[in-house]
Amino acid sequence: MYGFQLFSTFESISALGIVDSQKYFSTRWCGMSEDLLRDYHRRGGANARVKPSVVARVRERLAEVARLLPELAAEVHEIDAAIVQHMYVADLLGRRSLR
Repeated sequence: MYGFQLFSTFESISALGIVDSQKYFSTRWCGMSEDLLRDYHRRGGANARVKPSVVARVRERLAEVARLLPELAAEVHEIDAAIVQHMYVADLLGRRSLR
C-alpha cells in the first residue's frame, strides 16, 4: 500500500463518520505520530510504501468497527477489500521494480 492509498482510505473512513481528523486517524488508527498523513502529502511521500504494521493496524480497527457497528459493516468490508487490493498492487509493483 502506498501513501496516497492510505490517504484515500482515511477519506473513505472519514466519510462514514468514524474518524474526524487526520491527526486522530494517524495516532489512533495507525499507531503513528499525528503527522503521518501530512508526511505522505509531502514531496515523494505519496509514492512511499506504508509500513505493513500500519496497514495491519488499520485493518484491525476496521474489523472492530464492523463488529461494533453492524449497520456500517458492508461499507467497512468494502474499504477493507480496497486495502487488500492496494496491498496486492503495491506488492506487484515492488517485485517488478526489482528486475
